[in-house]
Amino acid sequence: MSPELQKYYEEHLKTCTLCNSVKLTTEFHKNSRYKDGFYKHCKKCHYDVYGRDAHFRRSYGISENQYNEIAQKQDWKCKICNQDHHVGQFTRLVVDHCHKNGGVRGLICQSCNIALGNAKDNPEILRKMAEYLDEYYG
Repeated sequence: MSPELQKYYEEHLKTCTLCNSVKLTTEFHKNSRYKDGFYKHCKKCHYDVYGRDAHFRRSYGISENQYNEIAQKQDWKCKICNQDHHVGQFTRLVVDHCHKNGGVRGLICQSCNIALGNAKDNPEILRKMAEYLDEYYG
């Protein structure tokens, strides 16, 4: 192999550490932490391992398709406050799940998720909060 061809391969080809395929460097995410400037996994493998579907499966035991089915059933609205949260990076509905058994309860907005978390998923605390507000506004 000529030195020019060798240099071309070194600059434009990389082997994915997951699928072991030799691919063009355009098939890899850029990452300055690596000597060659590209991440060790190709984009497809990276998405398979770290993408939304993998996250949903790992964290909640559902697929991204199941998430979308639940969202469609809820008409892309928060199951608690009923606000519309259709597609968008910062308006996505989050998966609400039981921390005791891991079961998915539904999809809710970030604000409602924070409220439930701050109330420690305790219905009695939430009832007391509602009573407190009723006293003030009632």
